[in-house]
Amino acid sequence: MGDDERPGPDAELRLAVAFTGGLSLAVWMGGVARELNLLTTAARAEKADTHAGRVRARYKKLLELLRLDVSVDVLSGTSAGGINAAVLGLANVRGCDLGGLRALWLEEGALGSLLRDLSEQKPPSLLKGEDGLLRGLEEGLKAVLAAPVPGLEGGVLAGDADPDPTHVFITTTLLDGLPRPFRDDYGSVIRDTDHRGLFRFTADDLADDHVIKALARAARSSASYPVAFEPAYIPVGEPTHERPDMSPYMLRLSRTQFCADGGLLANRPIGPALQAVFDRPASREVRRVLAYVVPSPDGEAGDPPPLPLPADVPSLGPTLLKVFRVVTSQTVTAELSALAAHNERVRSRLRAETRLARMAAGGADLGGADLRREHYEAHVQALARAVADETLAQLIARGAASGDRPVGFGADMDRLIAGAAAVIERHGPPPETLLEGAEVFAALARYGRPLLDAAKSTVLRLLRESSAGAPVRTRTGVEARVAEVHRAMPHRTDLKLRKLLRPVVEAVVAGATENTDPVDAVLQAPGWAPAVAAQLPSPDQLPDLERAWSTMVDAVLGTRPLLLGAEGGTGGGDAEWRVLLTYLTGPDPDDPLPADAVARRLYDLLAAQRVIFPDELAARQRVELIQMSADTRALVDTRRLAAEKLTGLQTHHFGAFFKRSWRANDWMWGRLDGAGWLVHVLLSPKRLQRLAAGGVPVVQGLRDIAGSGEPAGVFTTGPDGEPAELAFLTADDGTEPPDSLPLTSMWVARGLQRLIVAEELPHVAAQAELDKQAGGALAASDFLKLYRQRHPDIGRTGQNPGQAVDPETVEDLLKACRISEETFTKEKDSKLLSHTVAHSAVVTANAVRAAVDRWYWRLLFGTVSGTLRLAHAFRRRPRSARTPH
Repeated sequence: MGDDERPGPDAELRLAVAFTGGLSLAVWMGGVARELNLLTTAARAEKADTHAGRVRARYKKLLELLRLDVSVDVLSGTSAGGINAAVLGLANVRGCDLGGLRALWLEEGALGSLLRDLSEQKPPSLLKGEDGLLRGLEEGLKAVLAAPVPGLEGGVLAGDADPDPTHVFITTTLLDGLPRPFRDDYGSVIRDTDHRGLFRFTADDLADDHVIKALARAARSSASYPVAFEPAYIPVGEPTHERPDMSPYMLRLSRTQFCADGGLLANRPIGPALQAVFDRPASREVRRVLAYVVPSPDGEAGDPPPLPLPADVPSLGPTLLKVFRVVTSQTVTAELSALAAHNERVRSRLRAETRLARMAAGGADLGGADLRREHYEAHVQALARAVADETLAQLIARGAASGDRPVGFGADMDRLIAGAAAVIERHGPPPETLLEGAEVFAALARYGRPLLDAAKSTVLRLLRESSAGAPVRTRTGVEARVAEVHRAMPHRTDLKLRKLLRPVVEAVVAGATENTDPVDAVLQAPGWAPAVAAQLPSPDQLPDLERAWSTMVDAVLGTRPLLLGAEGGTGGGDAEWRVLLTYLTGPDPDDPLPADAVARRLYDLLAAQRVIFPDELAARQRVELIQMSADTRALVDTRRLAAEKLTGLQTHHFGAFFKRSWRANDWMWGRLDGAGWLVHVLLSPKRLQRLAAGGVPVVQGLRDIAGSGEPAGVFTTGPDGEPAELAFLTADDGTEPPDSLPLTSMWVARGLQRLIVAEELPHVAAQAELDKQAGGALAASDFLKLYRQRHPDIGRTGQNPGQAVDPETVEDLLKACRISEETFTKEKDSKLLSHTVAHSAVVTANAVRAAVDRWYWRLLFGTVSGTLRLAHAFRRRPRSARTPH
């Protein structure tokens, strides 16, 4: 079957990715980001006989087999994880290749190049933040833009009917903080300071070439680990000292200040990603997954330590380390609770919709004119509150006040809501009552996109649930109607209230006097009313919205004969889809209601839910959570724990910065582990079961992608008697599929992982050669010897990675590559470690000397610094030059 003959994707997998902190473990996370980039660009990238092209081709075969679209639309990161979120987000919007990210980490992540110069007398930190990390980030982001993927002009999501929804969130810690005043019930002001900072970059931001400096500065500020890097300067207002204005990317950043590592207060940035996931509507069948990328989860699964005795008081050093670890190690309980609550709301809303439809089909009145009036008021109030929230937030961020009272207290919010509602009432709101006949569609169109999205969710739920398990003819007919609904959806306009309101608020604050009431001034400002009215559909948009409503109703009526016929949908009379269909189209199988009546019934069902759940969006997407860590198995190697794979876990996660080969090793394992987890996510058992039932050759397709024979336990009984994972695909007894397919996923991922190792091992070998020349320990000598025997083209300089390893013979070379077993202990006698330690000691002594006040401490540390500098210079001389003749 040619490319043009293959059925297109009929479902979507949306990934939100949260990169945690971890210092040099960011190199492993960079490898994961690389695999995400290859997966999301696979479907539309042009064919290429390159390393990346071959991996993309394998991912594309898997996506075509699963008839699935995959996208990454929400990224969040903290500390060093913010760097990977920034780079992947930029590549996502611009359609670029992340292959150059490896070189960024290899070159810019070197401890030797990041350490400050020995001659710097007053170093603010040990490592160079502005002149080292920031410069490298800017160059790395420019390199990403210079590597577009052929076929992806306009971005990974350019083919979507809606604007690119990509959001990148990067946390930081505001050293001065932002004031957060509150007022108690008796009128007293409670003053608080919030030190949590959050940068947000939208697709529009990332599409602008000028964003590079701001994006790099945000990532640099999140990775400003105390002592290691100096605090980052974040200016507000006009660009200053060659630094961009950062206020457009942090809403409530009202004054210039310095920032430190984002992991100090938010080392697990799940919250921002979750909120963005909840806020994005679905335009077709969507599976939502939040990928929590953490190289090595905190906590041990083994036995707890013995209980301490009163005499076991820890000494000062261990106590300080534990206290710092407690401060920087936050729980994710609140975020996971929010995720569980969201998923429960999804189930609750679906059950409530079915119950309401059942009641109405049985003769109950959902509310009639009173319901429609309540829904109208709720709709207007929701639009008004959105503008009021944004307006008030911007006024607070800019320190607006009325006399001695900060804005935001008393009736300020109520006044803004009332003012916005009045504007909406004047600018053509939707009608309170629905007319008869075809005019009902014009009335529904005036409610804009929110009500249309809710209606589409209900219609698609009805169509998909009714066709699940139905005969092929019925499923084909229903899928054609689903496609019509999708095509009828108008292009979504991406309203930017923040951008519309910002100049209005800035003008009000700039022109305010001591007696100015900021809220009243905003309500009268010339640009505020147009910003409010922009939420209503424009005259140009109304025909498309009307057509979409009409298409949805036609889809329901058009599939009704199929669903109620002899080869109709599955499930008895109490099936939820039958309840919805009966309510919408009437109980008589041979005499359905007219289209305008179906539209009014659909509206009544949605309006009732909106009135019953006034503060909730019509959430229909359940969000799955998956933790992507290095504690995972693979068939290409026996190592299964992060401690067995990664060098970055050493020395409080600074380890991989020490040697080039250590970073190359961690990058490779990031790609291997990332590929394994992504295949695991893609292979949804329910999806495979539905495809197999529809005649898709799932088994043969998986064999082609894996490229090797399947292990016992996939199609046959496992070695310990466990049932075959894919037995449900051929079972005739309606066997329920398992929750996941771990062994099958490892088998399918093996084909991808062989390609990855074949590409990465030459780079690991080349970096090991460079480390050897730089004076590193010879722990990798056995691996290099074996590699040279097979691939002598590596060259003694280590600069040429040589040709890729044959994927079919790659696994024994990977097993011989034990760079992950190298430690600082084994490096204790190496020239490379001696130079690094001496250099670090000199910089530390310089920093301490500059920080102390007493002259005798300055004299002491000045002497120490000079002595260490001499020792460092002596050790750097060639051995022949310091041997007496």
